[in-house]
Amino acid sequence: MVPDLAPGPGGESFASAQAIDAVRSDARFAQALRATATGLSSMYHSRHLLNWLMDDRGRLLIGYLAIYLHATRDPRDPTSGLTPTRVKTLCTEFDVCSPGRAGAMLSLMRFSGYLTPDIDIADRRQRRLIATDKLYALLRSRLKMHYTAMAPLFDDGQAMLAALDDKFVDGALVQAMVKRYRAGFRLLTAAPEVALFGERNGGMLILMSLVAAGDADDTVPPSRPVPVSIAGLARRFAVSRPHVLKLMREAEEQGLLERPHDLPGQVLLKPTLNDAVRRLLASSYLFLADCMREAMALSERRRAAG
Repeated sequence: MVPDLAPGPGGESFASAQAIDAVRSDARFAQALRATATGLSSMYHSRHLLNWLMDDRGRLLIGYLAIYLHATRDPRDPTSGLTPTRVKTLCTEFDVCSPGRAGAMLSLMRFSGYLTPDIDIADRRQRRLIATDKLYALLRSRLKMHYTAMAPLFDDGQAMLAALDDKFVDGALVQAMVKRYRAGFRLLTAAPEVALFGERNGGMLILMSLVAAGDADDTVPPSRPVPVSIAGLARRFAVSRPHVLKLMREAEEQGLLERPHDLPGQVLLKPTLNDAVRRLLASSYLFLADCMREAMALSERRRAAG
C-alpha cells in the first residue's frame, strides 16, 4: 500500500517523488492505470460546440470551479457564491480560459441544465447561479471512475470511494482541490512530457485511448504497437483528422511515439511517454487521495458538531 504522507507547508509532499514511486511499484498499479484510461476514453461524449468553446482541461475545471463557488457561498455575504464574474475571475487566475469563453461556457451550462439562476437572491444584479444536481452527478460519475480504479492502491481506498455518496463531501472535495491548485500543485508537474497532449482538444483522451488499446498480456501503457485509426479518433473525440495527424506528428518529433513504416495503421508508444503516463496517473491518484482525506475529515467534524 502507498504510505500516508502528510502534506508539507505548500501541500506538495503528497505527490513527492517517493510517493509517486510507491504508487508505481504496487502490483495493482497497471490494472488501475488501464481502468482509468479505459474509463476516461469511454465516458467522453462528442460535442463539437464544447470543443469549439474550450479544451478538455477547461471544460472539466470550469465544472469544478462552479461547484466550488456554489459550495463556499456564505449566506451572510450577498456577494459570495456562484456568479459569472467570480467564475471568470477564477478562470483567469488558473489560466483556464478567457473571460469571454468562460461566459459562453456558463451560458451553455445553463441551457443544458447544469446551472440555474438563483431565484431567491434579493439583489438580482448579483446574477447568482446554482449548481444543479445534474452538474453534481456529472462530476461525481467521473470521480467515481477515478476512485474505483485507484481504491485498491490505498488502505482507505474503499472508504474514499464510499464517501462519494455523501453530497457534503462533493463540495468539500472540490474545495480541497482548489486549495492545492492555489498552493501551486499541477498534475503536469510530475509528467511535463505529456504537455503536448494536454494542450490540444481531445489530446489527453487520444492518449488515454492509446494507453487502453494494448493487449491484455502487454504492459500498461503498451510496449508493443497498437492499432490506430486517425479517422476513428477524429470521430470519437469530435476533432478533425488534420488535428489528430498534427498531434501524432508532433508527438513523433518529440520522441514520444513512433508510427512504424512497416506497420501501417499502428503506433508505438515510446518508453519516455509510457514512463510519463505512469507518473501522471500516480500523481493524479495521490492528489485525489489527499483531497478526499481532507473532505472526509471535514465531513466527520461537521457530523460531530451536529
